[in-house]
Amino acid sequence: MDPRFQPGFLGTGASLMSDLSLLAYILLIVPGIVIGLWLARRGKHRPHHKWLMILITVVNWALILFLMVVAYASDIDDHVLEQPDNMRYLIPTIHGLFGLPAQILATYIIYRMLREDTQVAAAKRRGETGNQLERYWFSNAKPIMRLTLTLWLVTAAFGVITYLVRYDVMPVLSSGSQDPPAATPELTPEATGEMTPAVTPEVEETPDSTSEPVETPEMADRPVVTPEAQEPVMTPEIAADLEPDDDDSGRGRGRGRGRGGSSDDDDPEAEEDDD
Repeated sequence: MDPRFQPGFLGTGASLMSDLSLLAYILLIVPGIVIGLWLARRGKHRPHHKWLMILITVVNWALILFLMVVAYASDIDDHVLEQPDNMRYLIPTIHGLFGLPAQILATYIIYRMLREDTQVAAAKRRGETGNQLERYWFSNAKPIMRLTLTLWLVTAAFGVITYLVRYDVMPVLSSGSQDPPAATPELTPEATGEMTPAVTPEVEETPDSTSEPVETPEMADRPVVTPEAQEPVMTPEIAADLEPDDDDSGRGRGRGRGRGGSSDDDDPEAEEDDD
């Protein structure tokens, strides 16, 4: 069972390892730093302060390598440059920027303390005493320890804030780079099966529409004369059909003169006029 993927016990949705890391910071690392400062001020450097520093540093390295590096590489490293104002990615990055130098300085202090103890013990076996042992001491340890203490406290504070923000225990201000909330299936028409009627162009009403008919060229006062309405062209075949027949017209004129002639012969007054 990997505690990094097992559910935690604090009810925040975090993994078991994340819950244990939070408690380790609150109940072990921060109190250990404060107790170590108190022991150093009282001059109890050996063995109390030394072994307490070793314990805190080793536990912190285990948390960093086993949990924090894996979580940062899998979830934060790919997004912090794309969304630099997102607190979910920004706060863990700040936590790491303070924590890594603090851890390196703490490791260096432990190394110098162990080296000092080894060199002093060897010098005592050689018979060196008093001022002869001062050259083996870690003379400039005090400013480095103060800087390490400050960085450790800041790192611990950002570690707790990282947990609270990452698992939505502490709300943060929403940034503009975050994705908008997605619609749930209960609110979409596809999920409910309801169909929204589409408005067709034939029934869509426009604000500037009027009830008056639009006047077209065919409805104007003066009709437009089209080529089809002009006078037809007279072709020879049609002209021949329309001319009167000469025989028919001659016969008609003959008949008329015949009728007139017969009437002159029969009329006695016409003869008297001739005489």
